[in-house]
Amino acid sequence: MFLLARRFAFFFFLLVGLALPSFSQQNCEEVLNQASAEFDAGRFYSLPAVLKTCLEKGFTQEQRFRAYYLLAQAYLVLDDPIAAEDSYLKLLRENPEFVPNEKNDPIDLVYLSRKFTTRPRFTPHYRMGANISVPRVIYDVNTFSSDVSIDRTPQVGIQLGAGLDWNINDRWSIGAEANFATKSFSEVVLRVAKEDKAEIIDRSTWLDVPILVKYSYDSGKWRPFAYVGLAMNLLLSSNASLTFTDYTGNNLKPSEGPDENLAYKRNFLNKSIVVGGGIKYKIGKDYIYVDARYMMGLTNLTIPERNYYKADGTTLANTVTEYQYTSDFFRLDNLSLSVGYIRPIYDPRKIKKLSAKGFFRKLFLPKGKKK
Repeated sequence: MFLLARRFAFFFFLLVGLALPSFSQQNCEEVLNQASAEFDAGRFYSLPAVLKTCLEKGFTQEQRFRAYYLLAQAYLVLDDPIAAEDSYLKLLRENPEFVPNEKNDPIDLVYLSRKFTTRPRFTPHYRMGANISVPRVIYDVNTFSSDVSIDRTPQVGIQLGAGLDWNINDRWSIGAEANFATKSFSEVVLRVAKEDKAEIIDRSTWLDVPILVKYSYDSGKWRPFAYVGLAMNLLLSSNASLTFTDYTGNNLKPSEGPDENLAYKRNFLNKSIVVGGGIKYKIGKDYIYVDARYMMGLTNLTIPERNYYKADGTTLANTVTEYQYTSDFFRLDNLSLSVGYIRPIYDPRKIKKLSAKGFFRKLFLPKGKKK
């Protein structure tokens, strides 16, 4: 009997616990309806007391927005600008994308809204995708005694990274990113010693750090954007797979070994120009986007004095003795396509206006000196 009573009590309190939030929300909805009726009747002074308890605990986010919307209007009617601004700021914290307009909202609220902004100071974003790399030869370097034919082909690599934009205004921003990327291309050299063939697949990993100036549309579901900037490209590793095929009579004698390390022959720090653009699609308060980017290399990757030698600087490298390969002087261009995710960090705040006169006074007058 005692066990049965305990089970009954347990289920009773469980049902009560589940029902209380629903009852509280329903009760606070009635409070909000009461506040609307008080507002419509012109009893503005009573609104803060009516809404106080549910604002502290009970309202949903949407209900809190409606409550602060009423309070902001009431304080404007009561000619209490400080309280009106405080209520409007709290309203924006509940819905940072709210923008009143003259057709649907009181004109006083529209004017009040112009004192505020919710524009994110910083916007993080994340990206991943695929790329192809194209070597742009500055000067051909080889050990071949005959005229050869060289066919260079881009290979597919991947990239992933993250960035942070500092928003100057609703359309212009300055961004910085850190992107990890794998990049690759191949070379096929024909007519080596008239008949032989060399095949090289160059693979490298990079950390690309671009600084970008961006322009983006600030309205609508679909928002195009474009940017330009400079990037520091850090070469993390570089290896090559090499195959040399010796055609002797009717016999093929391929020579192939383990991948050769080329990192010590390449510059670690490189630079490039970055141009790109894409389109963002708004989902709720966030965005997904597609981005196409071209990085034009500015730096010769090859270190001339290390091109023929092993890391000791004196012994001829296997790439020369076994495969008859030396790296050209070249820059590396890269074309990438990425998809990404943007999470704006809204920052509701009052706009601080500084006149030109006030700006220069703060800039040039010594502290503590007044004119």
